Amino acid sequence: MLKLMKLELKKYKIGGYFPGILIANVVILMLIGGVHMAEHVDNGIDFFQDYTMAFGAIIAFVKITFVIFASVILAKLVIGEYNAKTVNILFTYPVRRKKIMAAKLLLVSLWTFVTVLLSGLFVTGGFLLADASLNMVPQTLTAPMIVDHLLRLLLNAVSAAGVCLIPLLFGMMKKSVSATIVSAVILLTVTDSNNMGFSLSAGYILPLVFAASGVLIAFWSIRKIETSDVL
Repeated sequence: MLKLMKLELKKYKIGGYFPGILIANVVILMLIGGVHMAEHVDNGIDFFQDYTMAFGAIIAFVKITFVIFASVILAKLVIGEYNAKTVNILFTYPVRRKKIMAAKLLLVSLWTFVTVLLSGLFVTGGFLLADASLNMVPQTLTAPMIVDHLLRLLLNAVSAAGVCLIPLLFGMMKKSVSATIVSAVILLTVTDSNNMGFSLSAGYILPLVFAASGVLIAFWSIRKIETSDVL
């Protein structure tokens, strides 16, 4: 499995996405800072009333950004093989089809987990540095707040690693790249939207449920790949 994942890394040069990841993190920081400044200038108040709100926004921005990013990679690694007809060659290898697909899915999942976790830490660090100078949050930051944020960030990184695989189900139906990406956007709108301060991803349990559901749905979507015909 590890060898297959390494081959996929070399084949698609996933490491080349690093500049895009860095740019995305900078944009997220700018968006968060821009929202705060706009509210402060227009209404004279702080947009983030406490660190729970600020940290929640950071997690939401990072998770949404990189799950959509992952859906693009997933579409390229799986759906793209079908559209380019290279999957015919791929399935001639002396390796079970499910194992090949599992390697692709695991690679995307691990990529998402790492990028969400590290990006969350990066954006949090940048935000706290800015907050130390600009007093963006009218609350005293405590160690328990930081620990709680780190735990939530870890849980949401795990959640993202599973959720990012769900769009494969819709993409495989018609072998559509656009369906894969659009379904990811719709999914995140449902799971990570903030409605009157409530979000499905805000707790400790549901992110893990989403992660498990994503893995099960992804492997269910390729359950017949051993016997299905490749056009």
